[in-house]
Amino acid sequence: MKKEAGKRAKFLKKAKRTVMEALRSRDMLLGSVTKAIEDLDKTINLLGERLEDWYGIYFPELKMEDKLKFSKAVMMVDREDIDEKELASHFGQNKALEIVGASKNSLGAKLSKEDLAECISLARTITELSKLRDGYEEYQKKLAEELCPNLSAVGGPEIAAKLVSHVGSLARLAILPASTIQVIGAEKALFKHLKNRKIPPPKHGIIFQHPKVSTSPKKVRGKIARTLANKLALAAKADAFSKRDISAKLKEEFEERYAEIIGEYGKKK
Repeated sequence: MKKEAGKRAKFLKKAKRTVMEALRSRDMLLGSVTKAIEDLDKTINLLGERLEDWYGIYFPELKMEDKLKFSKAVMMVDREDIDEKELASHFGQNKALEIVGASKNSLGAKLSKEDLAECISLARTITELSKLRDGYEEYQKKLAEELCPNLSAVGGPEIAAKLVSHVGSLARLAILPASTIQVIGAEKALFKHLKNRKIPPPKHGIIFQHPKVSTSPKKVRGKIARTLANKLALAAKADAFSKRDISAKLKEEFEERYAEIIGEYGKKK
């Protein structure tokens, strides 16, 4: 009994130490701020859609794709007394003229000052959430460049942060093969492929956000994503284990291979 109790005590002590080490890891900070940014994006988008519906009762002709710009317009536009110069300074002269013209023949209902104030309050909340998001994004960038400098240099701080956040830690990311890193974030598409082999497997996940992947011709995106994933895998290993700066070499190799792929594609066209 005493022997078993001793083993149990040692096991609990080791488990406690492991948990404490995990909690001290700054990877968790990177993961938390990345998830906070994602949550803010969803909230801003959802509230923006609600604001469009609400403000549409008053001024249905006011249309803007960007939720933040729409919120700023709501805070500035008064159909009865529009300041064209102020609108032009924020949205350009053409858009200002369009808004002024639409306001003169609007089909919207006339709202009381109290009703309009509530609508403007929601718009103000959206702009404040956007400022909060920008602050978190700057913090995320600094944290990513500190914790995984090679990964940030090769893929960009945002992609680096999302990859680490998605798998839980830099150490865990560093032991993954490049083929897995390539499709991180595309798990749903991968499961669909595994269930039905007629559905093609995903060629990229989070790394699709890299400009060299997203703006490339569709036929060669898979090759470019695979090349990038290979370099990210090496970068993650360097950040987690050797702590050496190999980012310049990795970026150069990626750029060379990217040029080769695009060149080969151009010849086949």
